[in-house]
Amino acid sequence: MKSFSGNEEGVSSLIEYILFSMICVGFFAMIFLNSNQIFLERPNAVVIEDEFTDIGNMMSTMITDMYVILPANGHMETKYRIPAMAGTETYHINADTATTDQIIEVVSYSTGQKVRVTIGGIATTMPINGTAQSSSTKHLISYDSTR
Repeated sequence: MKSFSGNEEGVSSLIEYILFSMICVGFFAMIFLNSNQIFLERPNAVVIEDEFTDIGNMMSTMITDMYVILPANGHMETKYRIPAMAGTETYHINADTATTDQIIEVVSYSTGQKVRVTIGGIATTMPINGTAQSSSTKHLISYDSTR
């Protein structure tokens, strides 16, 4: 008669299958729990940061170009367009005078994510102040040397 207690071939295959299945289930559970962060939140944050940087650089370039052609005595206005949303967020642009250089700050309303862009050298001769909201339809930069 054959002894069943000494044969362990079926037990090792069963344990291998159970361990392999548990490892696979654990791996897919980790991916599932982190999928929102991996596939949605992080790429959205990167896109928003890039768009904020582009918008800040556009504003910096526009203000610098305007500064170069400013009249000595007079008034100048320029209209501009900005995207209504960056990624999935609305934002505002804030131009504040800093101690050493002019800073343009693009800030998200919902997450508070911000990007700061500098305007080199203009703050010493002409202070720039103002804000713009992405939800607004009309945007205008004005300069008046008579004030």
